[in-house]
Amino acid sequence: SEQRRRADAGKYEMKYRDLKESFRLYRKKAKEIFEAQQQGVDSGGIQAGLLSLTDHGTEEAKLAYLRNLMVNYLSSDPAVREHMEGAIGTVLKFSPNDFQKIEKCKQEQSWFG
Repeated sequence: SEQRRRADAGKYEMKYRDLKESFRLYRKKAKEIFEAQQQGVDSGGIQAGLLSLTDHGTEEAKLAYLRNLMVNYLSSDPAVREHMEGAIGTVLKFSPNDFQKIEKCKQEQSWFG
């Protein structure tokens, strides 16, 4: 039992480090994008700043973060998944109705499963 507890702790530590690194990379990319937008606004007016909002790099950073988040979510224990669902909902901009639908489904599954 002690060995299993240590193995579980190691697994959670590794997932924590992965998430922490993903978040660090996402923040770094967000900072780069923000700085590029500021330079675009300074040098080319508002239009250049607006154009950079839809920059390919922005979408790439969002996709990389989401991909990493989903891989970690899908490979996590159910207890860890619950904590990650809020982050996923935030990244994907779930509406209150989306959260309610998910919660209802989870309750039905735990009731019948």
